[in-house]
Amino acid sequence: MPATMPPRTFNIRPSPGFAGTTTPIDWMRARRGPQKGAALHSHGDRRAIADDGRKRQAAARPATTTARPPADAGSDPAALLALQRTAGNTAVARLVEDGRRGGATDRETVQRAAHGGAPGTVVQRAEEEETGGHGGIKDRVGGKIKEKPTNDVERGFYADMRAGKHPALEGVVPHSYTAEQVQTMDGEKGKGDDSTHIYIDNLTHDMKMPKVLDIKVGESTARKQELLMSMAKADAWKKKMKLKVADKVTGSADRGYRAVGGTGLKGKSRRTIGRESEQIVQGISADPSVYDLLVEQLTQVRTAAENSGLAFIAASVLIAVDEQPAAESPSATAKLNLIDFAHTFGPEQMGEDQVKKYRTRFDEGMARLIADVKAAGAAKKRATEEPGV
Repeated sequence: MPATMPPRTFNIRPSPGFAGTTTPIDWMRARRGPQKGAALHSHGDRRAIADDGRKRQAAARPATTTARPPADAGSDPAALLALQRTAGNTAVARLVEDGRRGGATDRETVQRAAHGGAPGTVVQRAEEEETGGHGGIKDRVGGKIKEKPTNDVERGFYADMRAGKHPALEGVVPHSYTAEQVQTMDGEKGKGDDSTHIYIDNLTHDMKMPKVLDIKVGESTARKQELLMSMAKADAWKKKMKLKVADKVTGSADRGYRAVGGTGLKGKSRRTIGRESEQIVQGISADPSVYDLLVEQLTQVRTAAENSGLAFIAASVLIAVDEQPAAESPSATAKLNLIDFAHTFGPEQMGEDQVKKYRTRFDEGMARLIADVKAAGAAKKRATEEPGV
């Protein structure tokens, strides 16, 4: 029998990270990784490493646009929730997406929508004090008539008025003229004609110092079905959604009306003017009798609109008060008109249900406006009756 040989030894250089592994068995165990129940070491568990890598990639990956904007998209959570409730989650998400295309962050986009502006200029600035932002208006016949570019709907409305088709509105809608009649009166051809413009009486003509206020009536200023008549479905949806957000942030959706322009309001955003509508109404005049007369005329407008059978979207009440009247009281020169008929329709165009819906919204807005004007007049009267006033 050969003599028993001594156990063999190995001279193996440990790999980095396995210091102290001096035997083949220890070295092999280290290579296999931790056994069941053993603690993980830095690179022995490949599954754990892969999981960690996937988590890091997910954290670094840009968020995918969903129907609901990121929770931290706006610094004003209440404003964001209000926009979502009114315009819908998908609508607000589309605003966020549009903002990204324009280089804005999600936070900036929602802040603009909630505080006075959004992609596509949801809330514009009042460009002209007396007309609430209507552009391209020109004085004709020495300022007696206003020449205004508009769409086919409003041109057709005034043509129907001249033809006597809406007798209920006589006296509350400004008198209109044809381009030929106006040219005969002032000898000027003007920039347009009956196919592009309307020509209506100027409410402030002959006033020495007119103070004007343009108030848009109704909780909504757009209707998708009507927009579809003049633009593609996607564009109509987008414009409807933006205007719906504007109605919310300016107060129309809750109040039923909003101021959109007037004397002393130039430079303010539409949102600011809309939010301050009640205070603006209270500042129409210092004379309580002005408010009494305006309540009477506003009631006439409300009754006329109800009897007309028409639905009005984004129509306005234009109020004018002469601050330097010839009479002792400015109430003698306080007057108003119902204007802006670019979105007016009857059951022949849109159906009875749609007409009823928007007629109700207009009527409710008029009722709220009348109540606020009446309250403002009562407050002015109490102030003048207080001692020392």
